[in-house]
Amino acid sequence: MIQRMQTIYLLAVAILQTVMLFSNQAYAVDGINEKAVSMSQNWQWAILTGLTALIPLFTIFLFKKRRLQIRFSIINSLFLLTLQIAVVYTLMQITEENVTINYTASDISPAISLILTILAIRFIIKDEMKIRAYNRIR
Repeated sequence: MIQRMQTIYLLAVAILQTVMLFSNQAYAVDGINEKAVSMSQNWQWAILTGLTALIPLFTIFLFKKRRLQIRFSIINSLFLLTLQIAVVYTLMQITEENVTINYTASDISPAISLILTILAIRFIIKDEMKIRAYNRIR
């Protein structure tokens, strides 16, 4: 199970999204005050971030049901796309005059996770094709 590439990719997605859940997205500095912007401040986005961290962990243990694994990965990729749009929207809302915004690395975490999920889907499909080819040989 752990030696499969898709497991590594899905585990990386889970770790990235967990880090994103507990980190700040940006810091808004207006000269004197510094305000941290986090996705966990809004409960809807916190739930979505938590789901995008839990779905890959759940998907790893479905290694015998590859079609279901592909479906859960596709659902997770849609959630990640929604989350990336939410991050961009949230960061666009805090832009004001005389405010400097310092972005963090967790701003692109959903995009990186989306790429890793797509790579995991490709490897799951390759595994499914190998199993079908082995069944034809028998």
